[in-house]
Amino acid sequence: MTTPAVRPPQPGMSPAPGLGPQPGMGGGPPPQIPVNPALQSLLDSLPHTDTPFTLVTAPIPNSNPPQTNTMVVCPTHKAAVCEACGVNFNDLNYMHQFLRTAPPEAIPPPPNVPAPPQRAEMIKNAKEQGNVAFKAQNFGAAIQHYSRSADMALSRPPWELAAVSRDETAIALCNRSAAFAFAGAWVNALTDAEAVIALKRPWTKGHFRKARALVGLNRHEEARDALVDGLQFEPNDKELNAFLKEIDEKLAEIDA
Repeated sequence: MTTPAVRPPQPGMSPAPGLGPQPGMGGGPPPQIPVNPALQSLLDSLPHTDTPFTLVTAPIPNSNPPQTNTMVVCPTHKAAVCEACGVNFNDLNYMHQFLRTAPPEAIPPPPNVPAPPQRAEMIKNAKEQGNVAFKAQNFGAAIQHYSRSADMALSRPPWELAAVSRDETAIALCNRSAAFAFAGAWVNALTDAEAVIALKRPWTKGHFRKARALVGLNRHEEARDALVDGLQFEPNDKELNAFLKEIDEKLAEIDA
């Protein structure tokens, strides 16, 4: 069975009850994206069957206060599932109900529409609050702020650019690794550093954090390997080379 396409109201016509903008969904229609003529021609050429339907208003069960919902039904028997008419509108009605009640971030936007800037600002603010706490040597608070920044970055909707979430998460975890290190939580610092490397392996900060955590755990040989791994991406990185020299001197003392 082909699901009917509910056409948008034309200028001068009122939208069907319940199909207009809902509270929390933002006012006005979504941005209109120009349709590629070739794609439109292809869509028009696809075989389809027009299915008669009508809209009815039905009460929502167990709603308090009582609420109603607009449903698609067959025009003859006013049923969402009708064997006589050979239609089943349950999936369409379920999708309509979901779109009416879902929060804005649960609904994909039209193509080529940039992500709202609010989440990026909140992620940045949480990171900066962590930096302030870190400079004040309040490492517990810094860890909390960096964790909040990472959580918000990881909870971006799946249709947004993965690279943005990956970069934001890597920065938050890298900073949290440093805070864990200064708090003496070396295992936590190592875990975050390894996550940073998994997200952005060419970024030398992750390798530096890993080496620092391994030194804190007295695993100097592994720390040296971590630095060598990072130097293959940035051979002239001053921070990595200075730390490598420091570890080599420590290993020489141990072997002496």
